[in-house]
Amino acid sequence: MHELNAKDFCTLTPLLEGPHVGTEIMGAVLSGHTRGRIFVPKDGDLRAAFVYDNGFCVLAGALPDARFAAACLDWLQGPTGQDFFILYPSHAGWEPVLDSCQAPAVQKLPRVGFSFDRSRFAAQHTKHALPPGHRLVPMDAALLRLLAEGPYPFAAGMWASNAQFEREGIGFCVLHEGRVASLCYSVFVKGARHDVDIGTLDGYRRRGLARAVATAFIDECLRRELEPGWDCFRGNRASYELAQALGFEPVHEFAVYARGLDG
Repeated sequence: MHELNAKDFCTLTPLLEGPHVGTEIMGAVLSGHTRGRIFVPKDGDLRAAFVYDNGFCVLAGALPDARFAAACLDWLQGPTGQDFFILYPSHAGWEPVLDSCQAPAVQKLPRVGFSFDRSRFAAQHTKHALPPGHRLVPMDAALLRLLAEGPYPFAAGMWASNAQFEREGIGFCVLHEGRVASLCYSVFVKGARHDVDIGTLDGYRRRGLARAVATAFIDECLRRELEPGWDCFRGNRASYELAQALGFEPVHEFAVYARGLDG
């Protein structure tokens, strides 16, 4: 495996062409919105690429390379890797290659991609009152720093800097007594598309907070003429049903390879 210098990421732009999964992750890394890393099989070989972004990964390229796939999985599970990752095979041809790899504790799971229907969102749009003591606020650099220090550090690791998120990202939080209870923000940005990461912390669920932050996120996307994006595990019933309640329609199911998740 050969790691590309960030200044050379643009040479992989052709791998974004055509219909395949994981383009939102690749687009965010190639555009410099995130602190991602990119590896190719060897120096000068740009037919395939492994794009890594804080646990979200893509094996890109239409010609699957078994040795390269095995090396990527070894890297993810080695001392420099991490307990959590979700690996998107950009084309279905990578699946038999990944299936044949010896990868302990890695699950093959179905994930669902959605398309956004603005008219459905408008028809189902609701603004419920938040519980007493809760308030909805936009996410800014200061809130991202607060998340990094405790309740949701993952969010702060997804952007190249807090300041860049404040300039180019979208996000909303529900606060309760000064603490973040729920959040929805741009996790990957590719052109006009802003893909969602959404979470509600333990102790605050089943209060309608996720719908409140997601609705605010979508409203702001539409105000700026941007496209909200959503995908989730097929088994994540809460996310799957919330997406549909917000005007998203499931359009395709695909396999990912994950570690450190229950699905």
